[in-house]
Amino acid sequence: MNREEAIEIHSDEEGEESYVNRRSILEPAIRSVVDALGGYEGGRYRLGDECYGCLKDLKKFWRRDDTDDERTVARIFWETRLLPNDLVPILLETAGRGDFEDKRAVACVDLITAMTWPIDLAEELQELDEVDDKGTDYTQLLSSHLHYKNAMLQPEVIQALLGIALFSIAKTPKERKPWDISVMNVILYLIRNLAFIKDPPSNTHLSADRAQLSTMQSRLIKLLSEQEMFQVIMTFASNAGTDPIFNNWNTLILEIFYLLYRGVKPSSLARDQARVCFHFFKVPSSELEMSGSRKKSIASACYRRRETEKLQPQRVHTSLPFRYHNRGVPQSQEGTERAH
Repeated sequence: MNREEAIEIHSDEEGEESYVNRRSILEPAIRSVVDALGGYEGGRYRLGDECYGCLKDLKKFWRRDDTDDERTVARIFWETRLLPNDLVPILLETAGRGDFEDKRAVACVDLITAMTWPIDLAEELQELDEVDDKGTDYTQLLSSHLHYKNAMLQPEVIQALLGIALFSIAKTPKERKPWDISVMNVILYLIRNLAFIKDPPSNTHLSADRAQLSTMQSRLIKLLSEQEMFQVIMTFASNAGTDPIFNNWNTLILEIFYLLYRGVKPSSLARDQARVCFHFFKVPSSELEMSGSRKKSIASACYRRRETEKLQPQRVHTSLPFRYHNRGVPQSQEGTERAH
């Protein structure tokens, strides 16, 4: 064994040892803070006495990953199921309940935005060290983002985000503080992060839970539309010319719409979706002027049918050795019958 090989082996052991030491130090501290956030009692989530301080401590822990290629804190957060088990219930319990409660809700949104921040896999792999980060695997982190997005796709969650945003938007430019601008900024980035996460390819052999993950983008668009979050985003865009604060979010809003509708033909976006659904179900044009509830029911049925067809296998058309006539008798058999 030469000297270079000895140095290389020593470097590998040192890298693994540093990762184990880092995790052994951080994991007990993070788990104790997560336990102090609160828990379920009698079917309802009860906040801990120091919930707000714990959220701030978790954000400090998250910043440690800025210099950690292994993303140790992110992996511990995923293993503790912090987002679906604690952050989402805290957000639902605190949003719109008062100034102090809203601070807790904003702290939750801030941490969720950080946890769902897009992972540039190509850039991450380029920054890895060939020796120290030899065993780094980002599969777990990418999978965690899928489950984070699925946990956020609830009408109550979108309503909570909308309530937080409207509280800051309703203020006049003179009444707005840097805090209000930061709140709206975080919410827009959270929507961008959710739209950035791609759905896994659909497959008929997947389980029901995995099949649900393959339709998340459509569900996100549907929720944003039903909960009127799209109108808030369009308000930001329409006031960009009159209010300099909204002008700063032009690029971010453009990115949100690009990520939501990437892969969709522009011609399909310009169609009247209600008329497309009526044509899809072969409804007479005389019924286009019907009540709004009837239109919504047909549109929702159209949406469910499209999602169902995504999971159905495509039919394979095979060429037959003979041609069928109108009676359904093959040509070869028909000639035989006439001969008899």
